[in-house]
Amino acid sequence: MMKFGIFHLVPWHESRTQEQALREAMEEIELADRLGIDEAWLGEHRFSRHGLLSGMWSFLGQVAGRTKRIRIGTSVVVLPLHNPILVAEEAAMLDVLSGGRLDLGVGAGYQRQEFQGLGIDISESRERFQEGVDVIVKAWTEERLSYHGKYTNVDDLLVAPKPLQKPHPPLFQAVQASPDSVEFAASRNMQLQVLASGLSGSVGMGPQGLVRLWREKMEEYGHPHARLDPPLYQSIYVAPTMEEAEQDPAGLRGFASRIMNSTGIAGVPIGSPLDKDGNIPPGYEHYAGPQGGGLGDEPALPRLFGTPEVVCRGLEQIREAGFNHVFGSFEFPGLPHEKALRSIELFATEVMPSFREAPVE
Repeated sequence: MMKFGIFHLVPWHESRTQEQALREAMEEIELADRLGIDEAWLGEHRFSRHGLLSGMWSFLGQVAGRTKRIRIGTSVVVLPLHNPILVAEEAAMLDVLSGGRLDLGVGAGYQRQEFQGLGIDISESRERFQEGVDVIVKAWTEERLSYHGKYTNVDDLLVAPKPLQKPHPPLFQAVQASPDSVEFAASRNMQLQVLASGLSGSVGMGPQGLVRLWREKMEEYGHPHARLDPPLYQSIYVAPTMEEAEQDPAGLRGFASRIMNSTGIAGVPIGSPLDKDGNIPPGYEHYAGPQGGGLGDEPALPRLFGTPEVVCRGLEQIREAGFNHVFGSFEFPGLPHEKALRSIELFATEVMPSFREAPVE
């Protein structure tokens, strides 16, 4: 049986007000909940039209209050931009209020201009990220928190509330192409979130290779993993005809590249960790710049654009490649809202049933 999720960054397209973009994203998540989609994943970004979820915890609280059964995930909280004790508190509160539906995905971040805007040195991101993960787990699982690290130094803190899920909510680490990130995730018994195709500029391992390496490392660290299926991110668009499936998103794909290659706060493209002189910060060596290469020698995974039948065939290929867990972006900035809702409904009613276990009679 495959698991499926919906993903939202809530991009701010020029055809929408901010309020419209946020309201429509919530309506899509509520529809996914009613239709039986397993998860809603939300991604944090700030200082550009790339995404409006700078106030992620407020939005997640709304999701918890306006849905019944869907799991609520982050993909991701950019951990180096936060005090990890505050992340532990916010996440635990959300887990309690949602009835134990939280999946916490965290990442080190990659947009230099976000770090610049908050006065944080991106060269510290890997250290801050790794220390932050350890602080969060200790804050969740120990009665009182004492921690002495490079960025967090506290003694005997009562961090409350504690999460409802025990020992704590599932933890996920977003990885693009870096074996070092996989090593750390496995060392902390974290699942991966992987991209079906890398971000522009990323070079290194592809999704299949990353998951194979993660399973090897989980084995080395003694963590059970056979029943875990790291989620794969893929864009999804389902339409009644192939003509619509190809044409509806086609004219909208330029938005993301236009935003990601526009100049951010740091004087570099928004979607880049490089400085204005093209220097790569520590921990981002797998990032080759905006004109970088691909993801190793693995065959490309199919696009999930098409009629329900075509999307089913694509998902079958993805399953044969070893993935049983897919979360998809149904958002194409500028797409009419009713078409986004239609795509979600077609996916839930005409695609998902083919990948669910048959009911026992």
